[in-house]
Amino acid sequence: MSTRRERRSRARASRGAQPAPGTRAAKGPLYRTPMFLGVTVLAVALGLGLIVLGRADTTPAPLSSSVPGLRAVGNTLGAEAAPVTVEVWSDYQCPYCRQFAEGAQRELIRNEVVQGSVRLVHRDFAFLGAESELAAQAADCAGEQDRYFDYHDKLFAEQKGENRGTFSKDALKRFATQLGLAPSFNACLDGGRHVADVKADRAAGDQKGVVSTPTLFVNGKKSVGAPSITELRRLINAAR
Repeated sequence: MSTRRERRSRARASRGAQPAPGTRAAKGPLYRTPMFLGVTVLAVALGLGLIVLGRADTTPAPLSSSVPGLRAVGNTLGAEAAPVTVEVWSDYQCPYCRQFAEGAQRELIRNEVVQGSVRLVHRDFAFLGAESELAAQAADCAGEQDRYFDYHDKLFAEQKGENRGTFSKDALKRFATQLGLAPSFNACLDGGRHVADVKADRAAGDQKGVVSTPTLFVNGKKSVGAPSITELRRLINAAR
């Protein structure tokens, strides 16, 4: 029969030597405990939630409903009597078109267009595939409800590459619902009401010498690429 002292001695031997205080080995098992893993997963989940919320907060608001005094008629913004017309040819799947739409064009609209010194006209040069054509048709359908530029902004905000299903019919209908458009939008899109209009715009762009997007015409003078707001204003001043 072993004594109490012998039993304590054997127990200490079976547990092994304890690491010296302050060494990393003493902390190792902590990273593998269920409680720590649970806290880690929760932290990651919360972090991802914050990222998602942050991205949602940065989505640009539709201009034609958020800028006081903005006059929108179909694919045109601004006063008909404005001394300068800026005609923008773009494709909704074109990343540089999005850059221009959410940058220099947005700044132009908030200032010169609202003030009445510039008239903006958006034209479709849908050349990057079937989804470019569908997106352009959908914008025209939104235009029937006087929401062309709201939908225009929504398309660029949702852009995720070329012909990946981002602008499928189902997705385009979902965007319309999110914007609060009437159900007649779906009938317009399904019926192909603006197929010919989008093709006609492409043909008109070909006739004007458009070969890439974005292409601008400032009072008829051609400018290729996405200008900064400073460059765009220089073009406008030269056209007055």
